[in-house]
Amino acid sequence: MFRRTCFGIGLLLLVTATPAMTELTVRSGDRAPVRYQLGLLERGPSWTPERTPHTDSIQAGHMANIGRMAKHGALVAAGPFERDGEFRGIFVFRPGDDPIDSLLAGDPALASGRLECRRFPWVAPPGLGDEYRRRAQVQQRQGQGMPDSMVSFGWVMLERGPRYDSSPTPAVKKLLAEHQAHIEKLRASGQLVFTGAIEGAGELRSVLVLRGDSAEAAEAVADDPAVRAGNFAPRILRWWTAWGTIPGH
Repeated sequence: MFRRTCFGIGLLLLVTATPAMTELTVRSGDRAPVRYQLGLLERGPSWTPERTPHTDSIQAGHMANIGRMAKHGALVAAGPFERDGEFRGIFVFRPGDDPIDSLLAGDPALASGRLECRRFPWVAPPGLGDEYRRRAQVQQRQGQGMPDSMVSFGWVMLERGPRYDSSPTPAVKKLLAEHQAHIEKLRASGQLVFTGAIEGAGELRSVLVLRGDSAEAAEAVADDPAVRAGNFAPRILRWWTAWGTIPGH
């Protein structure tokens, strides 16, 4: 798993239902959204909970590769999930043509099968990691080598629910409008930190980053009309990232 004090870079997230909702969902003032690659890290087939010199070596190599990807400029955000569950953390890669497969091939945790990385096209506001990189550059010029300050958020993945429906019927359009109104309410209250949209037709439809602990995130998501209707099913985790990864946080 990740070590919080070593992570050196942080992350983000999303909210959507259908491609037609993308522009509305990820709107962030006058800033046009961009297309990142979101990497969801999960336990692989060789995962074991035991800590040994071998697993410590793999972890050290994993962290070193994170540093290499960040130095390359391809990795703009990353961060671990709390607790020993199926989902381990995330990577966010910048828009463009970076050789992501080659960069990930240098990660011994992935090469050994301890971790797997599922990737998704992710449309979200720009600026992820910008504040962190600016601060790191200043510290480097000043000869400072202080560890990252870590912050935590509620990480909510909205997946297809038992009654998921994306057909353009009046009923579905009404439900998605109510869903979007709930998202805007969370944004206006300050509880919603960041949002974006997963493209494609997979199970994962969106992710929300919320202030507060898991209980507060669960309460906020439970009030979503699309969750109550069974269109979306939430999976709630606690996510840690470096301060400055998300603009303003």
